[in-house]
Amino acid sequence: MSDDIGRREAHKIATRRAIQDAADTLFARDGYAETTVRDIADAAGVTERTFFRYFAGKEALLIEDIESRLPVLADAIRRRPAAEAPLDAVCNAMLELGEQLPEANSLSWLFQDGPPGPKLEKSTPGLLLRFEQHIAEAIADRLPATPDPRFRSEVLARCAVGALRSAGIRRWYLGEDTQVTRADLITEAFDILRRG
Repeated sequence: MSDDIGRREAHKIATRRAIQDAADTLFARDGYAETTVRDIADAAGVTERTFFRYFAGKEALLIEDIESRLPVLADAIRRRPAAEAPLDAVCNAMLELGEQLPEANSLSWLFQDGPPGPKLEKSTPGLLLRFEQHIAEAIADRLPATPDPRFRSEVLARCAVGALRSAGIRRWYLGEDTQVTRADLITEAFDILRRG
């Protein structure tokens, strides 16, 4: 009996991952707006009905994917060398993760001029706030003792998200034909933030 449950759970996890991977690929290749649930289901080798057993829609899939990456980023920041300044740790962690993600990935939708759809637009402020909070918690231990270390970490986190958002907006405006990479823009945005 427990083997059956284990196999079923493993199958559910594999199906969910296949749907998410198919969506990532299609969003990167065709764009979020142009990708339909049917496209995602076909690419994942499932029916639309199966897709909807796992996700309420493509917006829910994208939000879940973004949410799943937030702790990964926080862990990457925490793993950076202790001597790195907080903003350097965030920048370098994003560059490190960026090497593992396609150019158009779920996090990139948070940093564009506008979200990919009206349903996601309502979720964006909350997602950005959670993104900032994960960063703030990850950099808190890097800060010197101050009367209000939490406030300081939140300010730095919001500045970091602003730099990332600026890099994402610039990348989006430059379009596909540019030689400027996401990593170039993230590095430049954090350099501007440090120098003023």
